[in-house]
Amino acid sequence: MEHNLDFGAEAQANHSLAILRAMECDETVAPDARFAPGIFLSTDPESDTQAQVVSRPGMLADIRFTTTRPGRWLSLNIELGAFDLTGRDVIGFMCKSRAEDTITFRACLRSGSEGGFQDAFFGKRVISYDTPSTHADLIKLDARDDIPATAPWRELVLFFPPDLRQLSLTDLSLFGV
Repeated sequence: MEHNLDFGAEAQANHSLAILRAMECDETVAPDARFAPGIFLSTDPESDTQAQVVSRPGMLADIRFTTTRPGRWLSLNIELGAFDLTGRDVIGFMCKSRAEDTITFRACLRSGSEGGFQDAFFGKRVISYDTPSTHADLIKLDARDDIPATAPWRELVLFFPPDLRQLSLTDLSLFGV
């Protein structure tokens, strides 16, 4: 998976996800450490959350968390680069997941700025439960004023419940039209 032959604004994220989908790993992941190019877990520093990421070819990741002191946030962040949205009508994602316990989580498009960042949340919550499920959501860009057409950097952020125990992400893809 050394060649990136994807085109379009979402190419960086989809290539990173393709690398993770092709990887084989079983490791404890430190907060903010990339376990695949441009993909990392973010945890509140006041939390004692530990994460174990297992990836096998054909699936993204099975993530197990342990904590006795959940923080204010727990997220999976996928770097998108500058991801220019000029001329786009929609930005969206599709996610296949499964969780041992029924959970919901939210996704947002995070756009960097000089002073920090701005989060624009997708409208629907992802629901994961004990059988595989597929979720799709999109943002109509002309209906939002919280998403700049250009930004120095962007991320797709999946905000998990801070006390999450387990989540399997079978697949994840980003698209824009």
